[in-house]
Amino acid sequence: MFDNVTDGIKKWLIGLFASAIKHTSRSEDRLIAIRWLSQSRDVVASDISTIDKFRQLNALINSRTAIVAVANNVSEAVSNYRRSNLPWSMKIALPATLAAIPLVGGHAAGIAAFGGALGVPVLLLIFLGTAGITSIIEAVVTSPEAQTHVAEIIDVIIADERLRRTSAEMKAAMREQPMDPARFAMPEEEIALRQHLLEMDPFSFERHSMSFFQRAGLEAWATRKSNDFGVDGFAVHPDGLIIVQCKRNSAENKVGRPTVQQFKGVAEEQNAHRGFVITTSSFTEDAIRSAALTERIVLIAMDDLMRWHFEPPSFGFNPPVEEV
Repeated sequence: MFDNVTDGIKKWLIGLFASAIKHTSRSEDRLIAIRWLSQSRDVVASDISTIDKFRQLNALINSRTAIVAVANNVSEAVSNYRRSNLPWSMKIALPATLAAIPLVGGHAAGIAAFGGALGVPVLLLIFLGTAGITSIIEAVVTSPEAQTHVAEIIDVIIADERLRRTSAEMKAAMREQPMDPARFAMPEEEIALRQHLLEMDPFSFERHSMSFFQRAGLEAWATRKSNDFGVDGFAVHPDGLIIVQCKRNSAENKVGRPTVQQFKGVAEEQNAHRGFVITTSSFTEDAIRSAALTERIVLIAMDDLMRWHFEPPSFGFNPPVEEV
């Protein structure tokens, strides 16, 4: 019974966050909010103490006015929970459920302990955990009613002057069934990590691969629909478009020269800043020689991908710190 009530509360809170984001007036703000949730998910998933998570999550909320607005909307909705459509059992359980979140030295604190509206969404993000935050992102990015908002967000990105020379066909591919990057939980031990990557669902592997670009501060997303360009993910770097092809191959199935050569042609035709081919196997000697003929193509074999998990790449990008 308790688990059912807790799950119901979590679903309600996920809906509040998603609704607050989807009802922001500007598509740029929705993009900012999605990035904020992804960064918050990384904090919640980290091994730091709960109070340090609170501090970092609070700093993320205060980094942009658009995020503050979303946080305030969620805080107001939660404070008015008695007038919500929650079942009575959940209304009764909500305060005690949130108050049971441990913070410092075994003590607990509920909503009132934070002394301000912005403390409420921080508490809620910790309560929801990485799975709950992922559900919020997916509710905004992949739910049918949100498709218009997703298109608006990507329209803002592809209208950027840096993508001026990108073809209309490629821009259309960028809009097709976008999926938010997702940093999936991974084993810490190297052999187990390698095996886990090899066994991932291809779409999950694409989202996981794109999470490294997002973590570096770049706008990034994967696409579920196959396209003529062989592109599985996009990221926008200050120097231009990054296109990504993901090959979740078995260890013995090396990526060959035809795949690399074709993708190199796409990168050059679209004037992409870089084209990454990421695989769970490796590359043939011919493929490596083909990629070496241009600076646009970067080959990421399993060993490179393993290093990304322990030393995340920056892709030459240091995002600016923005004030409210």
